[in-house]
Amino acid sequence: MTTNKAASSGKKYIFAAAGGGGKSTLAMLMTSTAIFKKLEIDIFDVEPANPTLRRYFKTMPPENALEDDRPEAVVPFLENRVFASNRPAFVDMGANMEGHVLRWINDRGAAVAEDIRFIVPVSKRDGITAAGRIALNCGAASVLLVHNEAGGLDAEAAIADPAFARLAEEVVHFARLPQLGTTMADVHRTSTPPHLMLAGKNRFEAQGALTMIRAVEETFSDHPDFRPW
Repeated sequence: MTTNKAASSGKKYIFAAAGGGGKSTLAMLMTSTAIFKKLEIDIFDVEPANPTLRRYFKTMPPENALEDDRPEAVVPFLENRVFASNRPAFVDMGANMEGHVLRWINDRGAAVAEDIRFIVPVSKRDGITAAGRIALNCGAASVLLVHNEAGGLDAEAAIADPAFARLAEEVVHFARLPQLGTTMADVHRTSTPPHLMLAGKNRFEAQGALTMIRAVEETFSDHPDFRPW
């Protein structure tokens, strides 16, 4: 899927986290924000069990979605699709599938590791372990830890955990994604990304969608290396 203005060249923004951390939602929001900004960027859905990006972005090429749920299918997809070109891309990994990518980086993917940006949302304490596994085994790739406040009390418990504080110090790059309001429920209910809601007839939904896009921009404003705009 492409739009019409050059994005940061070559980087692959990989969304990886434990299940329920909000990685697919964040991948969708960043893709929608990039489209709103008229950027050229590819998107890949590596989550056979729950292909969120394919559901939200109907014009996504079918070959950009991995449908084979066997572990051995992941590496060929990375090499033959995701890294087949030097175009920037968003890559939504399935829950707890980051291990395949990490093993690949340490085996034969080191040549492209410096182009990889792991974006790892954490919305509950269960996600700290997966985030730590990524941070400790990502080689030359970079990691942005995102405290996803959509988790409510669970998210507050996660950030209060000493393990989270230690991880944030090790990762260095840290951002906060605020709760995104009522319109987020409409986005999920209708599978309509924010940039499309902006063009809708409901002015309240349109304003809520714009608020979400601005929140995503603010979340990544201090992290230019982890965004394509």
